[in-house]
Amino acid sequence: MKKIDDSKIYLTIFIVPLIIGAIICGISLYSIMLVEPKAKALINSEISKSMKEGYIILREGGLFAKYNHWDSDGDIVRKSLRYFDNKIYNELEMTKDDKRYLNEILKRRESGSKLGVKTSVFLLIVSLTGLIAYIFERRSAR
Repeated sequence: MKKIDDSKIYLTIFIVPLIIGAIICGISLYSIMLVEPKAKALINSEISKSMKEGYIILREGGLFAKYNHWDSDGDIVRKSLRYFDNKIYNELEMTKDDKRYLNEILKRRESGSKLGVKTSVFLLIVSLTGLIAYIFERRSAR
């Protein structure tokens, strides 16, 4: 009986998670290195206009930190978003008291970025497993 060559399957298991993991890692690292520090600096300033800019940067949650998920932290963030959207719409000033809630939104964004990096590591492990299987399949096909 002829042995079936699964090398193409293993090669696909190697390449696809590697590409997806690289994309996710790039997005997450961009958020960690550029977006979050900038937003944090703007939020921590005493100037209302800067705090608003920091909020606008954080308004979109990022890849894994969307604000529509149903968990206890997400509920706090969703309520904060409504509150700050209303403040910006009505052109109200942001105060020191608002920093607490802005930092909750930032914390959500940071946790989503960390999840993205961890997901990339997982996909890298899957990809390496596919590479090892591919190598063994090619050796046994000879």
